[in-house]
Amino acid sequence: MPSYTFAMTKPTVTPWRRRDLPDPVTADALYSGTAPTITNNTTTTPTAGYLKYAPPGVALSGSDTTGPFTTPGAGNLAIGTTAPEPSYVLPLSKWPNTYNSGQSIWAVEFGTDAAVLQFRYRWINAATMYRLNIDGRKVTDLMQATGASSGGSGNLLTVDLGSATPRRIRFDLSTTPFGGIYLPPGASIWQAPTRGGRFMGFGDSLTDGSSGNTGGGHGTWFTRTARLLGCTDAWEQGRGGTGYITPGIYATLQDRIALDVIPHGPDRLVIWAGYNDNSGSQSAIGAAAATLYASLKAALPACQMYVIGCWSPTGSPAASITNTNNTLKAAAADARLPFISPLNGGVYDATGTLVAAQGAWITGTGRVGSTTGTGNADTWISSDGVHPTDTGHIGLARRITAAITALMPA
Repeated sequence: MPSYTFAMTKPTVTPWRRRDLPDPVTADALYSGTAPTITNNTTTTPTAGYLKYAPPGVALSGSDTTGPFTTPGAGNLAIGTTAPEPSYVLPLSKWPNTYNSGQSIWAVEFGTDAAVLQFRYRWINAATMYRLNIDGRKVTDLMQATGASSGGSGNLLTVDLGSATPRRIRFDLSTTPFGGIYLPPGASIWQAPTRGGRFMGFGDSLTDGSSGNTGGGHGTWFTRTARLLGCTDAWEQGRGGTGYITPGIYATLQDRIALDVIPHGPDRLVIWAGYNDNSGSQSAIGAAAATLYASLKAALPACQMYVIGCWSPTGSPAASITNTNNTLKAAAADARLPFISPLNGGVYDATGTLVAAQGAWITGTGRVGSTTGTGNADTWISSDGVHPTDTGHIGLARRITAAITALMPA
């Protein structure tokens, strides 16, 4: 197990309070202003006279300036090594912590009074997607394809906002190397600080996304829950196939925390895994969970942590899933961490006391395409029989938000 050095004085945890949360109706609402016109062109040549604001690390030339960007959801931005990669940045803050590490789920945010802006990016494949947000409201509910189709190509996404007025602009990005923003002469740009603390989701494909939902990790319960909790700096640190004792093609949770979690200092952390472990030894799962929780608490004493139990894609979970859920519940209680059960909707505080009974998250035994489905499973569970659909993730976000809210003081 990796060793860590910690401060001798334990910081005080500042708890979330219900009174500080945003109105859920407006927090998850769509932008209500004039819809922008968005076009994509496979070129890196901006409109004549436009000025380039480059991401940190990208070499400047001529009138180029390093832009005052905030990059919520990720860190350790780096340029690539092979042309044209040195003209674009990607975060290295997610396992395997390399430039070409696959699903890079992050965002670029800034303020501007420009009527038109051009967003430079590199198209990788169909997973290269974006979602535009204006003044804290998403323009579309789901992530969108950019319109590009040539692998490795540089592109400009031109966004015509219709008028020159101060706005807060955010691009949610999935597998999208970022090359900068071009603005017309006279337009200004400024930094847009994050709000609500750093919220992190750590786990498997339930957080990281699957083919059952749109937009990878930006389309799961996690980013929607972050909006409902008022957190703009949402770090989606899930990796499909991983678990407490199961590495999948990456690494176990314990082996990931030294790079994926601890250095980034989350204020709130949701740990959700166990499904990929449920066929393994319960004693091994329990021991791994105890080690993980102890490591995280020691390294992040000021972080509020929540453990979610074992996922079940049906309302009739197998014994191995129920056993894994109970194992994780016991480990969380021993570590004095709140625990949330997807199987019965039970919400337990750090003492192990039941504070809310909200009912099972998944009911029925169907899935999308099933002719015998009952309950919500036939719309919440994708055709693979395991992963949630877009509808399922929307529902899970509401359930998880309700559970976390139940653990908050008024």
